[in-house]
Amino acid sequence: MNAKRTAFLLMLVVFSWSAARADQQGGQRPAAYLSMGVGGMQEAMGGAAVGVRNDVACGFWNPAGLTALRGFQVEDQYTLLSLNQQLNYLGLANNFRDKFFYGVSWIYYSAGNDIEARTGPSLNPDSIFSDSEMTFIASMAFRLDPRWALGLNFKALTQSIGTFSSAFGFGEDIGLQYRLSRDTTLGFVIQDIYTSLTYNSPTAASSTDPEQIVPTTFKVGVAHHQENWNLKAAGDLDWSQDLGFEPHLGLEWRPVSAIALRGGVWAENILAGAAGGSLLVYFTTGVAVLVPVENNLIEFDYSMLEDRINPGALINQIAITGKFL
Repeated sequence: MNAKRTAFLLMLVVFSWSAARADQQGGQRPAAYLSMGVGGMQEAMGGAAVGVRNDVACGFWNPAGLTALRGFQVEDQYTLLSLNQQLNYLGLANNFRDKFFYGVSWIYYSAGNDIEARTGPSLNPDSIFSDSEMTFIASMAFRLDPRWALGLNFKALTQSIGTFSSAFGFGEDIGLQYRLSRDTTLGFVIQDIYTSLTYNSPTAASSTDPEQIVPTTFKVGVAHHQENWNLKAAGDLDWSQDLGFEPHLGLEWRPVSAIALRGGVWAENILAGAAGGSLLVYFTTGVAVLVPVENNLIEFDYSMLEDRINPGALINQIAITGKFL
């Protein structure tokens, strides 16, 4: 009981403190590529992942979900983006004697190596430069008791903007999960409690202040497994000061043991959001092929999402996950 109370008090204190520190960039969120998420299953299910357990990508969404791991897992994901962008993800997770659970994640994003720089209106750019960003996440999780689990993330972020500027920063997340039953789990996450990037040139941050704060996001969600129907369902509700409310819903159905069909939906600009704008709804879909290899499992995922940057375009993602007992 003391552990539970401590966890709740910690979340309450952080909520009150970080809400006052939320978005200071007028909606221009640094490390915005992280909002695209990771994981073949989670992406295909609309980003509804706070209550999900026993998956390596929980290290990104809610580290408390790592406490359901039964062995070593590794996932590699590649995203096909428009406009010469690139997004890659690699995650590993394991447990120690079924008591301490841990993982590491690496996320790489590039806006391309053909970005044009101009000092004024002209047909030809003054120069061409590249932009690349990386996030490293170290996750750890513990079972507080048979129902409660606590997870923590520690993040290091980097950015390189050609030869103009570079940035480095740190951040952290905290997550809880509560098992209502064997098949139903509630999840709670405070993402980016205090995450910042410090640039070596203030102009790179479009501000006189070289430090940029990543707005804190609060998430609550539930995941349910209906074993008789081979069905999984998940729903999340996110809130941040710059983006407002964002609901996420996802379903997975396995018509046979070797195939998983997935779909999801999520929305932004609910109640016009913090910055205003019309309601936007995005749909996701995906399929997974699961191949058992003795006591292990290899999963091949394909996901398709709507592109938020290039309207009308689609984003294709491929991932391979190994689950080794």
